[in-house]
Amino acid sequence: MASSEGRNPFYLLLLLAGLVFVITALAYAIVPVLEERAVRAGEIPPPSPFRDALREDGWLWLLLEVLAIFVFGFLSMGLDRWRSLKKGEEAETISSNPTNAHQD
Repeated sequence: MASSEGRNPFYLLLLLAGLVFVITALAYAIVPVLEERAVRAGEIPPPSPFRDALREDGWLWLLLEVLAIFVFGFLSMGLDRWRSLKKGEEAETISSNPTNAHQD
């Protein structure tokens, strides 16, 4: 059942930030292991700016992604809370208005 307010855009951003975090965390953990295996096998991996940046700044990427997850999570919850309070106020306003019901 779709609400009249539409979807919460912060929830989609939260999901995307979580997905990016998981991908970055896996890359941060797996890429060095793959490089080490290649060196043990006698093959030097070709130079890669992505791997260099991941090795040097991967921890910062992860930290910023966790921060984004918290921010989008709180914004999503805040928007949902604001919408529910607004909906409650509208329902209260409607129910407190006298209606011209059946008069005899």
